[in-house]
Amino acid sequence: MDGHATNKTGASKGYVLGSKSFAAISAVEGLKLRSGSEQRLEQTICLSQAERRAATIQAFSGKQKRG
Repeated sequence: MDGHATNKTGASKGYVLGSKSFAAISAVEGLKLRSGSEQRLEQTICLSQAERRAATIQAFSGKQKRG
């Protein structure tokens, strides 16, 4: 993977950040992952994109939205 997200036609629609880059940007913006989120991120590093998406959906299914 070259870091660029593509749509069905293959055209680039953005850039995919790695976890370290995302964490650095989040820190600059004053955002911090909760410990559960950090653990989930570490556990999903070796998973495929589909498996990671399924794990994220499972982690947040049934939880109420913040408001």
